Amino acid sequence: MQLSDKDIMTDLLLGTKFISSQYHMAVLESANDRVRNTLIQLNNDEINLQKQMFNLMHDRNWYQVRPAASSAAWQTGTTAGTTAGLGAGAGTTGTSAGAGTIGMQQQMPY
Repeated sequence: MQLSDKDIMTDLLLGTKFISSQYHMAVLESANDRVRNTLIQLNNDEINLQKQMFNLMHDRNWYQVRPAASSAAWQTGTTAGTTAGLGAGAGTTGTSAGAGTIGMQQQMPY
């Protein structure tokens, strides 16, 4: 089976998101300032790489982004950690093919 360029980029993007989340957790748990600062720098580098991959995929219509909800939804308050008017999966992204997009549809907790 030969992977398309889109499949390869999707895999790379998902990998950078995973790595960044792991760096983030390591930063939060590090007690040594030198180690913490190194992890922060590595995470920043990973975030910059992710942005470059996102831009490339978005420019080729391989990664679509749904428009944000209206500001009125954000002003109505929150319920159980979810902004009112926005259900699970709000603001998630995916590709038109649907294959390999499960990781892209995960929401960050912040």
